[in-house]
Amino acid sequence: MKNLALAKLQSFALANTLPHAWLFTGAIDSVKLDVATEFSKWLLCTNKQQLACGVCKSCHLFAAQTHPDFCEITKQADKSSILIDDVRVLPDFTVGRPQFGSHKIVLLHPAEAMQKQAANSILKNLEEPAGNTVFILLAKHTQLLLKTIVSRCQVLNFNMPSAAAAVQSPDIAKMTTDLTALWVYKSVTVVQIVDQWIKQWPNEVLYWFELVLADLIRFKYTREDTASTVAIAALDNVLAAKRLWKILARLQQARYWYGTNHNPNLQLVLEDLLLTV
Repeated sequence: MKNLALAKLQSFALANTLPHAWLFTGAIDSVKLDVATEFSKWLLCTNKQQLACGVCKSCHLFAAQTHPDFCEITKQADKSSILIDDVRVLPDFTVGRPQFGSHKIVLLHPAEAMQKQAANSILKNLEEPAGNTVFILLAKHTQLLLKTIVSRCQVLNFNMPSAAAAVQSPDIAKMTTDLTALWVYKSVTVVQIVDQWIKQWPNEVLYWFELVLADLIRFKYTREDTASTVAIAALDNVLAAKRLWKILARLQQARYWYGTNHNPNLQLVLEDLLLTV
């Protein structure tokens, strides 16, 4: 997931469509922080390629934790919360142009530790963003934050299933083959696929589908071999990255609905996912 997340963030930046605020969610704090740090270093690098160069002045300043365009806000060592005093640096930091490159970055973690005044201050910054400042907030769950903060951020979920789980399951290969028949060869219909999947995996179909999407996205960015490389490669030729991320976002929302006992119609959910363009 780490490489996929970094690749997604870089693709937004390279296309000049980078949102001004991101919310990284997921149970493992170290993974979210690693991606946020690597992406920040890369974005600020003045000689960036696939990775930050590590030798330019910007990279040296970042490594020394003295970069003037990077602001990290977290709990003080003797405090259990992020206080309003911790975020008072933002007005001075966000004003003016970056000293290096085209962006300034504010990294705040853990976002769920913000006291009410601090959260409201961050919300104001998100509502009235400086054109060149990118906010990256890290939190375990969106439910622990103000809904207004979440609504102003692009959410990146770090709870994607692992590649190892996908490789070990024959169900992944079967579902990948089914998707090839649907999206590449067009030899079956969406209704036929959904009927078959619900009969075969009545309680796990969304889980397996998420693993297949993880494989597809991973292959698109890394070209790593999988248990179904031939079928994955065929699907890769007809599925744009933007479409894959869109399907994945809808699928994760559907799994959240089931997890909170909303119980949507599984047939309709799957048909909607497979018809997403």
